Order: sequence, then structure tokens, then C-alpha cells
Amino acid sequence: MLTKSAFGKFLECKNEFWLDIHHPEPPKQFSINQVHGREMGYEVERLARSLRLFADREGYRTEFGKVFQTESLYAKADIVMTETGTGEIEIYEVKSGASAKKEYRDDLAFQCHVAKSAGYTVKKTSLVTVDTSYVLCGNCDAEQLLRVTDQTEAVELIQDSIAEQIEAALTCLLADEPPATLVDYCNTNKLACRFLVRKFPNIPAYNVSHIFNAGSKKLDELLQQSILEVHEIPTDFELTESQEKIIALVRCGKLHIDAATIRSELDGLTYPLNFLDYETFSYAVPKFAGTFAYQQMPFQYSLHTIDEPGGEVRHSYHLSRNDGRHPAEEAVEHLYEDLEGRIGTVVVWSEGFETSRNNELGKMYPQYAKFLSEINDYVYDLRKIFSRQLYMHPEFHGRDSIKKVLPVLCPELSYEAMTIADGLTASIKWYHMATARGSQEEREQIYQDLLEYCKLDTLAMVEIYNVLRNL
Repeated sequence: MLTKSAFGKFLECKNEFWLDIHHPEPPKQFSINQVHGREMGYEVERLARSLRLFADREGYRTEFGKVFQTESLYAKADIVMTETGTGEIEIYEVKSGASAKKEYRDDLAFQCHVAKSAGYTVKKTSLVTVDTSYVLCGNCDAEQLLRVTDQTEAVELIQDSIAEQIEAALTCLLADEPPATLVDYCNTNKLACRFLVRKFPNIPAYNVSHIFNAGSKKLDELLQQSILEVHEIPTDFELTESQEKIIALVRCGKLHIDAATIRSELDGLTYPLNFLDYETFSYAVPKFAGTFAYQQMPFQYSLHTIDEPGGEVRHSYHLSRNDGRHPAEEAVEHLYEDLEGRIGTVVVWSEGFETSRNNELGKMYPQYAKFLSEINDYVYDLRKIFSRQLYMHPEFHGRDSIKKVLPVLCPELSYEAMTIADGLTASIKWYHMATARGSQEEREQIYQDLLEYCKLDTLAMVEIYNVLRNL
């Protein structure tokens, strides 16, 4: 029996699809991120069911979770409207995303195919998605938050292709282990594809797929020659300047440091140096006044400050408990108290994120717009030292995230032993604490874990800066 979710897996990677059927992994407990995603999806679907379209339409009957099934196919549609006079149906797929993605239309096309195969006449297919232009004011208004778009024409255009893919998936279900070469990788997982890892157990952890994009001619050409190790890439292989630097570094195994340029950049920073990091909460259904779907709303910041060259490092912070005040308003108020008149240089890791948050906060709280704009004017992105390849280390593996850089430059600091060790988990845990999930003791532990995590983000920048400063 081919289900909609299994078909989606087939479209993503036919080899992993086969493996899931014939050699399934033991069931795993859902991660906190997976649970959060499911909760978000359920909430969007609940709101979609409340739309007037599905309640006040004369001559139609509405069904939720209607099943279409044949001998070999199974699909459960989120919402189906049946015209009582003709029996013709309309299928509505509810997604928590904010646009009509290709995979959403593929879902609809699969459902449409199964429904038609089961004897139904499908006259319309639509997507229900989230509209990010809606800003919450008071209670959430499903009519404004959700957007219904007619996908009938788009689904019809891919119907024949989907039908062919369905037949291919059914054939794959019954097939012996499919032949596969290294080029048959997933666009998502590349050489970490579960099927390829099983078939080719000696794939190195760091390999050519980390240098070149999935689907690129360069990657496919190397894999066709069974070249996996980065240092085995031929010296006459066509490369970009950036790729050339990364590969040369792997071959020689030595650091590349443009110390003069780094010193020049850091000499240009104005004291006080303020190392700033936000933690944010994002959700499909806005939960806080003045926010929109998927807005990254700050609820916490950490700030390490060096007032003058050679000065001591001091730390300030704020973390909302959501105990009456708007979390974002609390954050910007406290940040104003910590920075007003003492902005100097604001050091961040990936300026696009922090500056976008400041722009959004300025719109939410116009009284702080000038202050937040001034912060953006004096932002320095420490990450660019690494993204511009001024400092390269073989163990960065061509990456420039703080979690790649920190263990190499400052091995005494680590995220590994922390209860909260990444931004998404921090966001989810904060929401649990802020909405009083769990016991008081559990919520207090989350509070302390969040403080430690965000503090390490800015302390890490300070210590990386110190290493660079002393080159």
C-alpha cells in the first residue's frame, strides 16, 4: 500500500524509500523539534477547519480527514467538500508553510490521483497556507491568517507526471534492492543518504559532497570517478577561488591566516565593544501581539562588553518569563538601558539576523526605532572573518558557523555538554516555560539552561575575538 507520506519519501529519494520499506529502522522517539512541528501543524489545521468557507457554503457537504483508497493506494485528505447535487469533490490540503511549495502541489496531485482512481470526480484542488502579512492584534483571526489558493490548474499540469511516479514507486516497492552508484545521492542528505551509507560504508565523514552543491556537474563528475576524498580531487579540476582555497587547505593540512587584514579590520572597531546575541521564538500561528507568522521574536539577549582596550569583560542579559509584559518589549527596553549612549561597535555573528530583528522591533516599538537603527549602523559581523576566508583551518571543513569555529580556536569552551545547545531547542524550551508547561522546578531549570546557552554564544564571540586580536 502506497501512502501519501511514503510517496513523498519516494520523490525525495527513491533509494531511502526502498530501504524504509524493506529494512525499516526501529521506531524512534520524536525529538522535541519534531513534536513542536507536529503541534504547529495540528494548530494550523484546527484553524483551517474553522474557516467560513467550510461551514457556510450552500449545496456542499464538508468532511475532515476523508480517506481515498484503492487496492494499492491510500490518501487521507485534510478537507473535502462534496457538491451534494453532482457528487463532485474539492480537495483542500492544509499546510503550515507560507507558500505553495512544489512538494505541497505534489501532495495534492497524489490525493487527486487516488481520489480519481477510487471513482471520484475532482473538480478543484486548493492549498491552505499561512499568510505572513497578517499581524496579530487580539485573538487570532483564522480568516486573515490563512490563505486559500486554487491549485487546480497547477495540479492538472503535473497529473500525468505524478501518475508515472506513482507507478514507479509501486514497482520500487516490490523490487529487489535497486542498483545504485554514488551519483544516486539525495539532494537533501547527499552522501549521508541512508541507502548509500549502507551500500558504501567507507564514505569518509568529510568528503567532496561538502564542497560542491547537490546536483552540480562538478560533484557528479567526481562521484562518477569514485573520487570521495577532498585531497584526491585532481589538481587540474575546474574550481572557484573559494573551492580552490578550501581544497588547498585540506591538501596541505595547514592554517591559512591573513593576519594583516584581520588586524586592520579589528583595529577599526570602536570601543566599547558590545558582543550581542538574540534568542527568538517563531511560530506559524502568531502568539504575541504585533507579531506575524514565523516572525523571529526576540525573548532573550546576551551582551558581553569590553569598554576599552585591555579592559575587563562584563556581562549583562535579559530573559523574559512572559509574566505579563510583552517578551519583545521587555527585551528592547532592557537592551536600551544596557546600550543607550554606549553603543560603540556591536559585534554579532551573522549580521543579517540581528539587524532584521532590530528592524522588526523598531516597527513594533517606534519609540525605540532610532536606537535600534543606530545599533544596526554600528554592527560588525565577526563571522565574516571566516566566511571571507581570512582565517581558515582544516577542521572548519569549509564552514563558518560558530559551532565549527569555536572548538578549534577555543577548545576550552563547548556546547556539547549543555542541556540546551542550539537555537531551535532554545526557542521551543522557552515557549514551554513561557506557557507554563511542566512543573515550576522544570520551568526554572529551563530558565537557567537558557541563560547559560545564550551567555555562551556571546562569550564565544569574545574569546574568538581575543584569539584574532592576538594574531
